[in-house]
Amino acid sequence: MRIGIDIDNVISNFNDVLLNEYLKQDKKIRNNGIIHPEAYIRKMFDWTNDEEALFYHNNIERIAKSLNVIDGAKEYIDKLKKDGNMICIITGRDNGEYSDPIKMTKEWLTSFGIYYDELIFTNAYNKHSKADICVKKQIDIMIDDSISICTNCIERGIKTFLMDTKYNRRANIPRVYNWKEIYEVITNEEKSDS
Repeated sequence: MRIGIDIDNVISNFNDVLLNEYLKQDKKIRNNGIIHPEAYIRKMFDWTNDEEALFYHNNIERIAKSLNVIDGAKEYIDKLKKDGNMICIITGRDNGEYSDPIKMTKEWLTSFGIYYDELIFTNAYNKHSKADICVKKQIDIMIDDSISICTNCIERGIKTFLMDTKYNRRANIPRVYNWKEIYEVITNEEKSDS
């Protein structure tokens, strides 16, 4: 099988780190804490739009470089490869937020020993770009945390699993909660296809 895997919130702990960084910054500028707990991290606080945009723009690259790997990601990606699958990491990091997204991402993946056969960059702000790539690359299964990306992939006939986050729980898309479950779901898909 050809397996597409997103990076942020699927392989990396992006939301956890981003929230901690926003909490630290909030203590410096307002110290009001989370005002809108139901919102996504960038809208949880009572900052002005300019304050939030400036903080994000000035810190996102540093934050991305500091991410860790989600428990089990390396282990189960290695198992999927050993089982004969092709691993295509498909990330939305080609979105203008990073000075050199290819170099930064390759260095991060290498530092954690994350295996991939192909690394593909799309623009996260274009909800169709990942689905277009999945069709072009004949991806059998895509794992992502974005509702819109998963919905678009499903509409294009790609078997898709939504990695659970606090911010995507309203979606009615097949959901996975950890890498052990991802591995089991993919293994079961392979068995049902044979």
